[in-house]
Amino acid sequence: MSDIEASEFTLPGIVADGGLKIAVTRYRHRQLPNVPPGGTRVSLLCVHAVSYYKESWLPALECLFELQSKAPDDRFTTIEAWSVDSPNHGRAAIANEAQLMNLPQGISAYQWARAVNVLLKSGLIQGSSIVGLGHSAGACVLSLLTLDYPLDKLPFSSLIFVEPGFVPQEMFEHLAALGIRYDDIIAMAKTRKDVWPSRAAARAWMSTRLPWKRWKPRSLDLFIEHGLRDLPTMTYPEAQGGVTLCCTRAQEAVGYVYYKDAGDGLERLKDVCPTIPVHCILGDRFDIIPEAAKANIVDERQGRKMATITTIQGCGHLVLMEDHQSVARAIWDILRNSRWGGKLSRL
Repeated sequence: MSDIEASEFTLPGIVADGGLKIAVTRYRHRQLPNVPPGGTRVSLLCVHAVSYYKESWLPALECLFELQSKAPDDRFTTIEAWSVDSPNHGRAAIANEAQLMNLPQGISAYQWARAVNVLLKSGLIQGSSIVGLGHSAGACVLSLLTLDYPLDKLPFSSLIFVEPGFVPQEMFEHLAALGIRYDDIIAMAKTRKDVWPSRAAARAWMSTRLPWKRWKPRSLDLFIEHGLRDLPTMTYPEAQGGVTLCCTRAQEAVGYVYYKDAGDGLERLKDVCPTIPVHCILGDRFDIIPEAAKANIVDERQGRKMATITTIQGCGHLVLMEDHQSVARAIWDILRNSRWGGKLSRL
């Protein structure tokens, strides 16, 4: 039996955004130690990348809870971690299938941020300090979410971005010069293979192809379990068995169209970085986000001074799946090297 206890919740969606249901999971260690008197109770709030799902964070969280159980710190205790599906990804995509068929424009990062904010305002989160964890587009979502709050009342004590997907429009020409064309990424999403005769067949197919063959087995297992769904679906109503992607090709493709949202999120960091600590965890392989774009994200001259920058060797943009242990250790080091105390703890 896993040491992690997972509890599923479904929250009502925002009417103005179509009323799409919000699927979240709370993770807690089954043998969580008592929080020492005066210790800060920390909750993590995790947001995934485009085309993935809330469970993509689970391997890193399992490792993080294990690190904490082996070396507890009297100053703070991570009591829980919450992970949220975008309304058109993972379990949420299944719950919202009918509405999504009528939303060819997909979900903007602003809508995604408002969905995450529903959890923040739900009263379910029990920590006295909330640390936001965002992978790729998840970092953009967390940055945009802060726009709903005054700078002196931000909901997070800190933000930790893993390979953040902030690529402003002015970087597109530079990307094209490197052979990374934005239109090609969208075209690939629209035409990617998305039907397999079984989960076993899907796993066998993915295990020999990029990006999946670089992943740890645990992450690939979770993709097969949570990134796929049984057929038939509304997209493939005539299918007789097999599996397909939870996040449809159409919904993934339009997810890459909202690049202006990423630019807005990057601009917001000019205000957030001086207010709360923002940390970056990067891979050293430039496979999707090139070196120039990463340098732009952490450019102090533009007001984006990061509290820490950690580089994980031998990994690319999907470092969370390629080496979740190193991501967890980087997060643990950030937490351990932080100043804690009271409700307004800051990392």
